[in-house]
Amino acid sequence: MIEKELLKRNLPNLLLMPNGKRVSSVKEWESVQKPYLKEILLREEYGKTFAPIEPKITSKLNAVDFSGKAVWEEIEFLFELGNKSHAVKTNLILPKQKSCCPVIIYINFRPDIPDRYLPVEEIIDNGFGVFSVCRGDIASDNASFDKLASVLISERDDETGGLLMVWAYMAMKMMDYLQLRSEVDKSKIGIAGHSRLGKTALLAAALDERFAFVFANDSGCSGAALSRGHCLGAEKLEHITVTFPFWFCKNYLKYIYCDDELPFDQHYLLALIAPRIVYVGGALEDTWADNDNQFLSCVSASPVWKLYNKDGLVYPNRLPLVGDEFMDGEVGFYLRAGTHYHSRTDWGICLNAIKKKLNV
Repeated sequence: MIEKELLKRNLPNLLLMPNGKRVSSVKEWESVQKPYLKEILLREEYGKTFAPIEPKITSKLNAVDFSGKAVWEEIEFLFELGNKSHAVKTNLILPKQKSCCPVIIYINFRPDIPDRYLPVEEIIDNGFGVFSVCRGDIASDNASFDKLASVLISERDDETGGLLMVWAYMAMKMMDYLQLRSEVDKSKIGIAGHSRLGKTALLAAALDERFAFVFANDSGCSGAALSRGHCLGAEKLEHITVTFPFWFCKNYLKYIYCDDELPFDQHYLLALIAPRIVYVGGALEDTWADNDNQFLSCVSASPVWKLYNKDGLVYPNRLPLVGDEFMDGEVGFYLRAGTHYHSRTDWGICLNAIKKKLNV
């Protein structure tokens, strides 16, 4: 059944190298195909990465300690380039009782701690730290390209990164900072996000191999979901590129009515994260995010994990049903009941799975 679904979509083969030969080893993937696929995605969809800026960092303790469980630091990153500058406020919350803990970087829609999307105490109780930032503190979600975006971007050409790249850039700077903290297990740092910030989390993990795992919840079109063969009621390129053209590079707009003619698809993005851990979540009533195509993207990317002698997505030969949790491989997919939301159910599924994988 799954093979028939994939044949309908006529996906470009991510293991077919530019010379027409099929990738047969990790060496060929790492040296030839992976850079080739990354170049396509950055040139045609997300845009080029930005020049590195070393921010000035200051921090202060917050008195809230979550009933003595955690230490909360409010950390500010000041970016300066020429006559432009912008400060981004972040929140690092680490468990008190853990000497070397895993940490999840989380880009949220709001600065609140905790937040309806960010159950801080539950995350701490599971043994993880959390390093959060509000996407609006990085750059406004519109075409103004203000705040950090104004520092990074002086002028936009067809390949200049959009806001997804700006938000991902900040996540990677947060990763840089975590490398300096002795309380953090550097081998167990992940990133998570919901909706447009799920897209951001996948992009950051694809670009920065220091991320050991990624949770992308309801990331949909231009995130985890394939663009080809979209299901009834799903978001298409003509929707996302008209409403949110500033998320992407200008080149992406030339595919506005060409979902089925793209020279790539979103399984490329997932494959760039191999052999690390990728968990993709969907919600039954969130038809806009195209649950079947998120699942099929996980299926299509999984052969790359096989190159590393790891399991990609482990699944039955059918499309997902509500309540399914396919979390045994390095690629995981789950489909819960409900709507477009980052719920405690989503967090629980992913945290439980990653604890088993990483022995947290």
